[in-house]
Amino acid sequence: MLFREQKVAILIVAVLFCAACHGKKDTVITEFVTNHRAAIFVFLAPDCPLSQGYMPALNRLRKQFEAKTVEFYGVFSGRGSEKGAMDDFVKTYDIQFPALPDPKLTLATFFGAAKTPEVFAVDSNQHIFYKGEIDNWAPELGQHRQVITEHYLQDALNSFLEHRRVQVQQTDAVGCFIEQ
Repeated sequence: MLFREQKVAILIVAVLFCAACHGKKDTVITEFVTNHRAAIFVFLAPDCPLSQGYMPALNRLRKQFEAKTVEFYGVFSGRGSEKGAMDDFVKTYDIQFPALPDPKLTLATFFGAAKTPEVFAVDSNQHIFYKGEIDNWAPELGQHRQVITEHYLQDALNSFLEHRRVQVQQTDAVGCFIEQ
């Protein structure tokens, strides 16, 4: 098994390689969805309180779906991709999935990501079957619910894996804007 640092290094190379693939949009994420039933790309920012607050939930979801060949990737775009800040975030919040630097916003542009945290659930054919919020814990910036009543990402993954129609395919993410 690869050490986390080795896996991240391999993924960094894959992002750089794929970003240069003659402008073919579908090649940007090919390496990440191959050999997985689904891949979850969650855009994070080291200084975003919601990115920080969602890490326990994201780690739990990753663990819950890992055996079903669903992989999670934390994407740090623009300013959020600075190595020191990204490494500190990964260590402080004990991210249990690969972290991808996206300094030139290649993945953010590909998905149309604008906020952190914002998730994109993609099947092995590179079709996005869910995008938006993780759940309804934070209805607005600075507000948190005591009880989460909607588990958008978890429900979408369960429906997808059970070959059922994903009922909620898109929500509007609440969070910090991705900065160049």
